[in-house]
Amino acid sequence: MNKKIKIALIGCGQWGKNIARNLLEMKALMCVYDPESNQAKDFTLKNSLPDFSLNEIYSNKNIDGVVIATPAHTHKDIALEAIKNNKDVLIEKPFCLSVNDAEIISKNAVKKNRILMVGHLLNYHNAFIEMKKNINDGKIGPIKNIRAQRLALGSIRNIESVIYDLSAHDISMILSITKELPIKVIAQSIHHNSNIGPDAICATLFFSNGVTAFLNSDWMCPYKEHRFSVIGSKGSLIFDDTKDWNNKLEFNPSIINLDNTINYLSSNSLIIEKNEPLKKELETFVNSIKSRKSPITNYEEALNVQKVMEMIEINLDKN
Repeated sequence: MNKKIKIALIGCGQWGKNIARNLLEMKALMCVYDPESNQAKDFTLKNSLPDFSLNEIYSNKNIDGVVIATPAHTHKDIALEAIKNNKDVLIEKPFCLSVNDAEIISKNAVKKNRILMVGHLLNYHNAFIEMKKNINDGKIGPIKNIRAQRLALGSIRNIESVIYDLSAHDISMILSITKELPIKVIAQSIHHNSNIGPDAICATLFFSNGVTAFLNSDWMCPYKEHRFSVIGSKGSLIFDDTKDWNNKLEFNPSIINLDNTINYLSSNSLIIEKNEPLKKELETFVNSIKSRKSPITNYEEALNVQKVMEMIEINLDKN
């Protein structure tokens, strides 16, 4: 249990450099591989890391796990080769681009008894963890609906649609709360810039327990909004990741009157301990390799997210 876990990072782009930094701080980084990134070369030289090829990463018995932070269409082949060579694997979201590929990767991981984790990052955010604790403690009563807004004017990808880039985060959080797949999905989309899929979607997910979730993802929006709200019979919890840590999670108590009107009482911000979700995610991966215990965002959770993304795609009413 005292063995130092060593991780290889494959992919060192905009997000990969943050992974590299955290793994280095954790003293878990063995090497960084990305032949198309000057950041990878600079990071390797600066920190005196070995310059391994991809095949050397796969065959090196001192490397316990691999973090894959490459474009989504490459995830399947890299993950399968890593698993084949007895590496535990963390794939940054999205898992992949089809349920079929997700199932193939998962089956191989189970067969080889490998940890397979997907980077649904916000499950490791202390504000969301506290939100779920309050929900489970009955603070807002039975859940009525969930609302997820993830809007920004950001990069428009040419390989994955906004569903896989932005919606994956909120779908993961919704499923973490409902603990079941939706029985019905209605979705609308806007296609303006991307050739691969929608640039914006509005989806409604219906669950057998009566909960309805509204999902709005848009990478063309001229303003930024990252807000996730859960509304119950006794109030609501609002997780707003654009606010400072003192105000990221807010509780709004309410009273439903006999005439079905609602009185909202004074809202208050809940105390959240500041954390870096990415570091917590990576620490979870390393601890899972040590303990052989499945993480929260394991392959089963990731498969369910993949299924909902595909349900949204299938049910799109395109504009």
